Amino acid sequence: MEILPHRYPLLLVDRILELEPGVRALGFKNVTANEPMFTGHFPGNPVLPGVYIIEAMAQLGGAVVLEPGEFARRVPYLAGIDKCKFRRPVVPGDRLMMEVTLERHKRNIGWVHCEANVEGQFVCSAELMFSIATDPRSFNQDAAVLHA
Repeated sequence: MEILPHRYPLLLVDRILELEPGVRALGFKNVTANEPMFTGHFPGNPVLPGVYIIEAMAQLGGAVVLEPGEFARRVPYLAGIDKCKFRRPVVPGDRLMMEVTLERHKRNIGWVHCEANVEGQFVCSAELMFSIATDPRSFNQDAAVLHA
């Protein structure tokens, strides 16, 4: 929670195990039966929606594309998804392990390669693109300081 700006119910990274800003990150999400998406996806057969897997990898990717301390001033927005593949469903009780590696970074755009697995079984991979924007709240705070 010190690194990512997301909060419940959309904070989808439980722990970042390794973080090399601008290089790579390793983290996980523990998937539990009491999460809100399982009431409708699917009753009696809970499966974590693929968009949540992508979002979890994107959140971990956000930690990679920004330098430490930048979350106070900048926000990475998911701007593209390429070469996405799913191979195994993720269900309550699974630990979704994710690894994200920075492929390249140019001005305010970053590209990362993401992979996720459960107990060593391939779940998903994707290439994600981020647009890194100035957080409008920090801009307003800076303007208020200038006028004070």
